[in-house]
Amino acid sequence: MSARRVARELAVIVMPQLPKNEEKLSNLDITELVDRAVHMLVDYARQNLKDAGALVVKSHNDLLESEVTHADNEHEIRDLKPITMTSADLKENFQLVERAINLVTEAIDIPSVALSATTEPFKVVCKRCGSATEVNLERAHREEVRLFVQRLVGVYLENRDIIDEFIKRARAKFRIERMVSIDRDILRLACAEAFYMTDVPVNVAISEAVELSHRFADEKAAKFINGILADLAEEAEAVRRATWKKAHGGTMPAAAQNKATENHEQ
Repeated sequence: MSARRVARELAVIVMPQLPKNEEKLSNLDITELVDRAVHMLVDYARQNLKDAGALVVKSHNDLLESEVTHADNEHEIRDLKPITMTSADLKENFQLVERAINLVTEAIDIPSVALSATTEPFKVVCKRCGSATEVNLERAHREEVRLFVQRLVGVYLENRDIIDEFIKRARAKFRIERMVSIDRDILRLACAEAFYMTDVPVNVAISEAVELSHRFADEKAAKFINGILADLAEEAEAVRRATWKKAHGGTMPAAAQNKATENHEQ
């Protein structure tokens, strides 16, 4: 997972924690807020791993109990005979293991764990045969993630009123206060990138917002967000050109637009 994608996910988690009070908002320490979100995610990952372990133990114990209590083994003490299990019994145990795998996968994939190092070896050892498999997991660079999430949230806070106006002016005239909170936060962050962060191409800001929707919401939300941002794409490009003209004079050269794509790819 790229550093910027990790940062965007952290930003989505930070957004609901922003104070509603204007005075508190003006004195907000974004760094402290990001650190708090990271610690929260670390605790969540640890709990996931504990829950996964408990599910695997339960599956093992259920299978063992089935063997011990089976009629073919009622007189056996040590050497339990293999037993025939129904598809329903196997399905129930497979579901437990599947849930455990999903919990472990989520724990590994959450942004907080991705902050740990640039590349980290991850070893899986089979307890039965002792064989080990090792892979290198690509991690996002801690400082790059931290700086980008601080910048992204900061840009939103600097322009939050006009960003909401942009969203309200979208084709379908959505009432932003009635949106699902996670959809609203993803939209606001995407607009911060699309309108004001010129090193990120507008189309990239849109596609990343859709990815966040898949991650934090569902397919319906992703289509909803993609539709609004598609309506705003042309206006975002116009705002970028106007900002460039005000800062540098003249028309925004193609080289500057190409540079945004290069920066994103790096």
